[in-house]
Amino acid sequence: MGSTTEAAAASSAPRRVWTDVIRDRLIDGAVWLFALAAVAVFRLVDSTLDLRVFGYEHLSAVLRSGRPVLIVVWHGKGLLPVFFLQGVPLVVYSSQTRIGRIPALSRYVRQLTLASLQHLGYQVLDASQFTSESRGVIRFLQYLQRGRGGVIAADGPGGPVFRAKPGAAYVAKKTGVALVPVGAAMRDAIALDSWDRFEIPRAFTAAALVIGEPVDVHEDADEATLAALSQQLEVSLNDLTARAEVEAFAHRTPPRLSEVA
Repeated sequence: MGSTTEAAAASSAPRRVWTDVIRDRLIDGAVWLFALAAVAVFRLVDSTLDLRVFGYEHLSAVLRSGRPVLIVVWHGKGLLPVFFLQGVPLVVYSSQTRIGRIPALSRYVRQLTLASLQHLGYQVLDASQFTSESRGVIRFLQYLQRGRGGVIAADGPGGPVFRAKPGAAYVAKKTGVALVPVGAAMRDAIALDSWDRFEIPRAFTAAALVIGEPVDVHEDADEATLAALSQQLEVSLNDLTARAEVEAFAHRTPPRLSEVA
């Protein structure tokens, strides 16, 4: 009797494995399709935005020089820069994020976000695909050293919000990339209930991007210098964001014909 039960359990194990594989692939496919639909909706909304861009000459000068660039944003305000910079060959590195109150939901939201970035044309390095976080970081550094640009959230992946961590300065020291801070603001946006209050614009709203001057990090910079540069980057990002807010709220969209009548 015991041997029969053990044999039945052993034979059912491969079936459970295949069931799990099929389920995971179906979920991955559903997330991929949902991300495609979400990007289509965001593209439509993006086409209605009354967007003003300031300081693009700073980014343009770095790109013309052929030097790799690392775009630095605040985590919750990253959607607008990501849409604006489509077409620039950038790599996005996604660290392992902290799990929220509902672990499964956190995983699916993360999958959706990364799939959306891929649909937008970005190369995504997902930390969960590597055996360790450090291996993922090394791969990201290798891409930048080979001349690819990148995007990093100064306060990611888990905050505190609007507080720059040393990651951007460290990456610049190791790779020689130019750090280009970008502030963003939208007059009318939906703020998600997350640590970063991630912002999604409403259609037809005014928005602004303010691109700052590049920040250079010398390869011999010590820890104290890196800490000072991170503080400088934090101040710069906050100043750029504040200016973007002024521009977004001050710039009024022309009234519609029905409103004039």
